[in-house]
Amino acid sequence: MQFQHTNPIFDYKALRLMLGIIALALPFLVSAIAQMPLPSISASYFTEARDEFVGLLFVVGGLMMAYNGHTNREALAAKLAAICAILIALFPTTKACGDPSQTVVIHTAAAVLMFSILAWFCFVPFRKNTKGKGGKKGRRAKLYFICGSVIAAAMAVGLIGKLLLTCQQVADLDLVYWVEAMALGAFGVAWIVAGKIIVLLVDEEDALRLFRH
Repeated sequence: MQFQHTNPIFDYKALRLMLGIIALALPFLVSAIAQMPLPSISASYFTEARDEFVGLLFVVGGLMMAYNGHTNREALAAKLAAICAILIALFPTTKACGDPSQTVVIHTAAAVLMFSILAWFCFVPFRKNTKGKGGKKGRRAKLYFICGSVIAAAMAVGLIGKLLLTCQQVADLDLVYWVEAMALGAFGVAWIVAGKIIVLLVDEEDALRLFRH
């Protein structure tokens, strides 16, 4: 069998796969390099993992900027998510609890918007041609919905924690870290599934198309 690329210049499925792998790996990678408990993934900015944290966010930003999806709305959402990822890297969080600095506000707003966009991708574009279908498409639709729900739930838990707990309690529980790790994990799973390389979740023709011209 001869495989050919449907697009010799750009492959959106490979891009989805790379984004998914980076999202899944980021929390574990920065934790391993930092060699210390992190109150948030963003706190790795102040550890030995700073370069990896910033570098991977710029990679995510570049990949999202290159992603156009199938509609103008998807393209715009991806561009906004790309800008958010870069803002998160350029405007770090703070070491001090309760710091109301403008940098922290920009960092937090960018993170909330980025995760909201990623949840939207799971709920809407990825499910557009799979929702209500049977078989492997139906399995993907359910997984996308679960991933979007996990991202939304993680954001809700983070918000509730901020409202009900003191800043120090949030830090002691590493609450933000686990919220971010859950959201990134769900994002990663959804985009890997959307890359259509998992045989149990895609028809054979779609799986092989990743390698075709």
